[in-house]
Amino acid sequence: MALLLSSALYDHNVADFDFPADLLELQRAWYAADARCEEVAASHPSARDVVAGVAEVTEEQRAELAQARAERLDLSEKLQRHPWWLEAGDVFTAKQALRAAARTGDTPTE
Repeated sequence: MALLLSSALYDHNVADFDFPADLLELQRAWYAADARCEEVAASHPSARDVVAGVAEVTEEQRAELAQARAERLDLSEKLQRHPWWLEAGDVFTAKQALRAAARTGDTPTE
């Protein structure tokens, strides 16, 4: 039997948190870097074609993907180490709200 969770469990009120602008920008940059990783990976030949020997991933493609992944990892580390998390309280809920705020373009209150 599959466990179904209500989406209400994942609806977090962004207004409950006062995110620093730099933290929001880091999260937005992470989303952009993640999209870049997906874009680069999608430009590679399919695994089926590689296995069949009709295509190959070039060294340039490998390097481009490695660079995109390194940038995403760097942003992940900066997000995790941001000092605001020390005062966030419920870090899990705050991270969910930050992700929602970054996706919707919400900005911190002044």
